Parts: sequence; structure tokens; C-alpha cells
Amino acid sequence: MPTSRVDTALMATVWLLVCAASVTMVAAGDAGAPLWSMLTALVVLGALIHRHAKRNSASALCPPRPQQPLNTSLADELAGIGRWSFDPATERHRWSREFCRIAGLPPMTAPDAACLQSLMPQGLQQMQATLAGHAKDRETYAVEFEIENPQLGTRLLRAQARNMFSPQGVCEQVLMVVRDVTEEYSQVARIEQERATAVREADEARQLANTDALTGLANRRSAMQALDREIMCARQSGDPLALLVFDVDHFKAVNDTHGHTQGDLVLAEIGSIIRRQKRDGQFAARVGGEEFLMILPGANGRAASAAAERLRLAIDHGTRMADAPSVTVSVGHAALGPGDTSLTLFARADEALYAAKRGGRNQVRLAA
Repeated sequence: MPTSRVDTALMATVWLLVCAASVTMVAAGDAGAPLWSMLTALVVLGALIHRHAKRNSASALCPPRPQQPLNTSLADELAGIGRWSFDPATERHRWSREFCRIAGLPPMTAPDAACLQSLMPQGLQQMQATLAGHAKDRETYAVEFEIENPQLGTRLLRAQARNMFSPQGVCEQVLMVVRDVTEEYSQVARIEQERATAVREADEARQLANTDALTGLANRRSAMQALDREIMCARQSGDPLALLVFDVDHFKAVNDTHGHTQGDLVLAEIGSIIRRQKRDGQFAARVGGEEFLMILPGANGRAASAAAERLRLAIDHGTRMADAPSVTVSVGHAALGPGDTSLTLFARADEALYAAKRGGRNQVRLAA
């Protein structure tokens, strides 16, 4: 029960009790008692009336505080967004105080022609063209454009835009919620750059792991992996496959006579000659100190023999013309047989190589 109603009931109860007590005392013959009872009742009633009036007065002086409206400017600031509207008919722009902060403008700067030109020297027409391209859209769409922030320089803004249509279906206004996404794009660009760098470094590491540093050709491990792949492809396609294995003649004498530095120059020159002789789809590698191989997909015995002879002559002639000791090579070649693996094919070509060395060196031999 409310307090005011409790006080009223209490006053009525007190008055009734006093009246009943007075009647009882008169009936008992006590003539003075009613007067004192009446005075006591009046004092109590006066106190209750004063309390009731004071409470009502306090309530009147301190009414309940109404709920404050939402501060949209503060909400926009906390969300990091600004508001921008555009009237297609009049080409009039309006924007919020928070957008001015995003753009680096003084608060409540008016978007007049001079301000827009300064803010978007290259981007205003692009933005309007984007809006025109979406003039019939009924759903929200994205708009991106650049501005020139006086404090921060060029910034990229992204807006979520919505067209407001008249009952006749005419776009009367475009409402945009705008935020600065420059840092997001910069972070994405950094991540992409770091990813590209990591991929490049991984490729370089893989290349180094599979490459002979002196000649620039593949190393033995990479060569045997490539030979396994080419054998598998040849089995599936039914195409021929040939392997050349060649070795520098009397290379120990080159090192003993001219020194290991000159020997390295010879090997590097041979690597250059091999790269020039290698055709598309062929694979060349240095597989030992002065031993090399070349994989010839699609080559039959005759084609392999011709390729081996061209290579022998190229090395003989090329090292004579180079600024290094001239050398020759012995070459053995073998065609892929029905039961060959990479190891057996290599062994047969290598045996043909040693047959060429035993036959006098600087020549080509076909494996049995």
C-alpha cells in the first residue's frame, strides 16, 4: 500500500479510537478525561498531517529524471564511423560531425564544392559514378574511395550505402555509413608481402637444396627424383625415354696440373654449355665430382645418340674457346627397357660411359 494511503488510514484509526475512549470515560463519570484525549489525538493527527505534507512536497520538488536520448555522435565515435548523405537530384552532400573527424576536418565543416574538391581531388567523380551505377539497387552496397586527410595524407574509406526511394520509385537520397580502412588494407598488404617473401624464400631454399652451387645444374638427389618421375610418365604414355651419362676425361690431371680453382672453372663452363644444349623438357644434373647426366623424354636410341654426339662436340669446342683448360667428355646412353627402374637405367648408361672411356675416351657409346 502506498505511504500516503497508510498515513490516511492511520489518522482515521487514531481519531476513532480517541472518540471511543472519550465516550467510555464519560460513561464512567470521568469528565476531564475526554478533553485530554482530544488534545492528544489532535497532536498525533497534526504530526501525521505534517509528515504527509512534507513527503508530498519533496516528491513535487524532485520528480523522476527522464531517460536521456542516445548520443549518436558518441556512438559513431566509439564505432569509428561517420555518416554521409547525397541527394542525386540536387547533388547536395551532407555529413556528420564524426565524419569530419575521420576526414581530418574541423567539426561541422560544410561539404561545399571547394571542400569536396580539396578532400577528394581525384575521387569525387569516381564515387558519384559508383553511386550512379547502383542507383536502382534496393539492397545495401559497398563504395570505396580515397580522400586527402590534411593531417594523415591519402586515406582509403569504405562505405556501406543504401538508396532511399520515393513512393514513385525515384532515388531521393543515398545514405552512407563510412569508416577509414587504410590501416586494414595496409595490414593486408603487409601480410601479402610477407607471404610472398616467405614463398620466395622457400622456393629459393628448395632450389638451393636441389641445385649444384658450382654449375647451376640440379644435384644428384634432384636428378634421381626427376628420373623416377620421367620413367613413370613414360610407362603411362608409352613414349620412349633415354638417359645420357657423361664424365670429363682426365679431370684429375686438370686439377693436378692447373689446380682445383681451374678445375672448378672447367666444371662451371661445362655447366654453361649443358644449359645451352638442353632442350625444353630435358633435365640435366651434376651427379658426382666430374660426372653429369641428361634425361631425354621422348627420345629413342637414334635421337639419344645424336644428342650425345652434339653434347660431346659442344664441350670439346666450348672449353677450347673458354678462359679455362680445354677438356673432352666420354658419353654413355641407354634407352628405357621394360624392366628398368631409375637405378638400373642409370647403371646401364654408366656402364656405357665406362665402355667409352675404355675405348679411348672422347666418344659416345650405347648401352647393351
